[in-house]
Amino acid sequence: MEHPLLFLSLILDALGLPAHGGETVLAQALAPHMQYSYLAMIICIALAILATKRMEMIPKGLQNLFELYVNWVEEFIDEQTHDKRKTLIILPVMATFMFYILVANYMGLIPGFMSPTANINITLGCTAISIALYHLLGIRFHGIGYIKHFMGPIPWMAPMMFPIEIFSHIGRILSLSIRLFGNMVSKEILLGLLFMLAGPYLAPLPIMFLGVLVCLLQAFIFFVLSIVYSVEAMSEGH
Repeated sequence: MEHPLLFLSLILDALGLPAHGGETVLAQALAPHMQYSYLAMIICIALAILATKRMEMIPKGLQNLFELYVNWVEEFIDEQTHDKRKTLIILPVMATFMFYILVANYMGLIPGFMSPTANINITLGCTAISIALYHLLGIRFHGIGYIKHFMGPIPWMAPMMFPIEIFSHIGRILSLSIRLFGNMVSKEILLGLLFMLAGPYLAPLPIMFLGVLVCLLQAFIFFVLSIVYSVEAMSEGH
C-alpha cells in the first residue's frame, strides 16, 4: 500500500516521467516500489562509501559502526558454519541482505516514503537471489553429488523423498518472500488507515513503535534463514 503522498513520485511526475506504474518497461522500472528500492540501494552504497572513504587503524564514527556490524555478521555466520572459508564466501551477500532490507523496511516509517519490501516483487527478487545462491553453493561444494541432499537418509526411500524435498524447497521461496512482504504490507495498511481515520499525529504512534520492532525482526529472520539454507547446502549430506 502506498502512502497518500510519495515524494519521489511527485518529483518524477514533475519531470514528466511515469511514476505510478503502467504497461511500458519504463513505467514498470519507475513504479513506486522500484523508486524506493533504488533509493534504499543508493543509501546503502553511499553509507558504505562514506564509511570506507578514509579508513583509519583506530576506527571512529561511521567506519566504527560498519566494522561493528560486519564483525557481528561474520561472528554470527561463523557460529553456523564453524568454517572460516565458508563464512567468508557468504559473508558479503548476507551482510548486504540484512543492511538493504533494514533500510528498505524502515523507509515506510517516514512520511512521504514507502517500504519497497511491502511489494511482493521486491521480496521475491531478494528470495530468488537467496535461493539461487544456496543451490549454486551446493553444486560448488558437492558437484553432482549435491542431488543426494534431495534423496533423504535411506536409499530405498529416495523415490518418495525426492518430490517431497522439491516441494520443500519451493515452499522456502514462498516462506521467505511472503513472510517479509506480508508483515511489511500489513504495517503499511495499518499506518495508512490510522493516518486517514485518526489524523497524522498521536493515533499512528503505537503502530509506528510496533513497526520499528517488526522491521528489525523481519530483516533478521530473512537474514538468518538465508544463512541456514546456505550452510545446509554447503554441508555434507547425511
